[in-house]
Amino acid sequence: MKQVTARCIMCGKTYDVAEDHKDYPKLVQSKDAVFVCDRCNYKVRYESEEEQKPKKPM
Repeated sequence: MKQVTARCIMCGKTYDVAEDHKDYPKLVQSKDAVFVCDRCNYKVRYESEEEQKPKKPM
């Protein structure tokens, strides 16, 4: 199985992205492609969903 090494732009960790990952074609085509790891992706999604929830009255 082919792999590409990519660095997350948010946390800076280096990941080996396998060819079955959704971002693999994008990373192979361009050296300047942006990669966000799953952990950071879920974190941003959670924070945005929490921000959109209605605020509880005090």
